[in-house]
Amino acid sequence: MKNACLLLVMPLLIIACKPKPSTDAVASKTDSVAYPYTIKHPDQWVADTSHANTLTCLKALKSFENNDTTEMKKYLADSIKANFDGSAFKGTSKQFIAMAKGMRDTYKTLSVKMQDWEAVTSKVDKDQWVTLWYKQTITDLKGKTDSIELINDFQLKNGVITTLNEYVRHYKP
Repeated sequence: MKNACLLLVMPLLIIACKPKPSTDAVASKTDSVAYPYTIKHPDQWVADTSHANTLTCLKALKSFENNDTTEMKKYLADSIKANFDGSAFKGTSKQFIAMAKGMRDTYKTLSVKMQDWEAVTSKVDKDQWVTLWYKQTITDLKGKTDSIELINDFQLKNGVITTLNEYVRHYKP
């Protein structure tokens, strides 16, 4: 009789010990966020942990900081689109480098203090973007020093930069 009871209790013990799915996992599958706006593909970005795109963008910025146009060319696509604080550019990488060199040559010194970066890839379109947050301090040719905070959004295709969107926060004098 004890053996028969043990045989009946064993399946109950096995079922009781079976791990249950966490309520968080179930909730995340069934809950939907009620965003106040709708878009075609919400939450479509994933972190890019390959570091290749981040390294490309950091090296491109470093080449600008060092006024090294030969190095900068390595990281740019044949044609570039850029949006800056109050202006826009669309043209060849050669034209972009000439513009960047002209801007850089107006500074006696330029230094970058990097604050953060993030690389993401779109789940849907496979677009690749890297965002850099940094403080740039410049001294112009007359000796005046100024600082600005910048956010650069770089779009990359095939490992080179195709688009740059730059956002500036000027400090109060």
